[in-house]
Amino acid sequence: MVDPSPSRHSSQRSSLSENASHSHASSVNTKLPVISLPIFEGHTCSWLHFRDTFEPLIVNNTTLSNVQKFHYLIASLKEEAKDLISNLPVTHDNFLVAWQLVTQRYNNKRLISMMHAKHLCQMPQVNKGDASSLRQLINHVSSHMNALQALSLTVPVQDLMLNHLILATLDAETQQEWELITASCADTPTTLELINFMETRCRALELIQTTHSLKAAAAPSRPSNATRQKVSKLAYSNVATQAQCPVCNGSHRLFKCDKFIKLQPKQRLTQAKQLGLCFNCLQLFTKNRPCSNQTCRQCQRRHHTLLHLDNQKQNSNDTSL
Repeated sequence: MVDPSPSRHSSQRSSLSENASHSHASSVNTKLPVISLPIFEGHTCSWLHFRDTFEPLIVNNTTLSNVQKFHYLIASLKEEAKDLISNLPVTHDNFLVAWQLVTQRYNNKRLISMMHAKHLCQMPQVNKGDASSLRQLINHVSSHMNALQALSLTVPVQDLMLNHLILATLDAETQQEWELITASCADTPTTLELINFMETRCRALELIQTTHSLKAAAAPSRPSNATRQKVSKLAYSNVATQAQCPVCNGSHRLFKCDKFIKLQPKQRLTQAKQLGLCFNCLQLFTKNRPCSNQTCRQCQRRHHTLLHLDNQKQNSNDTSL
C-alpha cells in the first residue's frame, strides 16, 4: 500500500500558499484615505510642517512630472508665499526654481526658533476653573516646545526666550545693529553673545558721550536770540528806570514825572524846548540815538502825547513839533 500522507501534506501546503497570496493581494488593493496637501500662507512657524509633508508626497514622488508638481505647489501656497512664485511660468524646469525660491525664503532655522520662543513668552490666559483654557495653554506650550526640539538646536530654549525678552527692550537702532552683525551666523546666538554685544556697544556709547561733553565744555557759550532779546529788554528797562528826570531830578523818565504832567500842554512844550529834548520821546536829543517810532495818541503826528496842543493851536505849532 502507498502511504497517502505525502499527498495530503502537499495539498495542505498549496492551500496555505493560496490563502497567503489572496491575503497579500487584498492588502495591496485596499483603498486608503486621500492625503490632503497642507496649505502654507507664509507663517514662519508653519513652514517645517509644510516642508516635511510636501517634500515626500510631491517633490520626491517619481511618478509625477515636474509640471504636475508645479501645479500642486501653486495650489498649496497662499498669500505671500504664492506671490513669491507668481511670475514663474509653469514649465518643467521652473518647478525646481520655484521650490528653491520658497525654501530659501522660509527655511530660516534661526527665525523659526525665535518665533517659537516669542510664542512661548506670550502665553494664553487661563480662566479660573476653565478646563478648555487650561488645555489650550498645555497645547500651546507643548506644540512650540516640540517644534524647538525638532530643530535640534545647539542653543538651550532658555537662551532663546531670554534673547527675545532682551531684544524686545532695546531701541530699534541697537536691535538692527545686532541683527546685522549676527545675520551671517549659521547657529543661533546665545544669551552670553548678546550680553557681550551690549557690553561692547555700551562702552562705545560711553566714549561718544564723554567726547561730546568735553566738546560742549570747551566751546564758548553763545546766547540764543531769545536770551539776547531778553537781556536787551532788561538793559533798556534798567536805563529807563534809572534815568534822572530833568525836571525834578527824580529817578524816573520825564513822561512819568508828576510835576511835568501837572503842567499845561503849552508849558510842557516850552520846557521841552528849553531842556533840548526830543518832542517825540522826551529824551535828550542826539543824532546817534535812534528815536521811538510811536506817535501822538490824539492826532497820530510825530510828537509825544503830553505835548499835544488843541486843534486851534496845532497848525501854528506843527513846524516847531
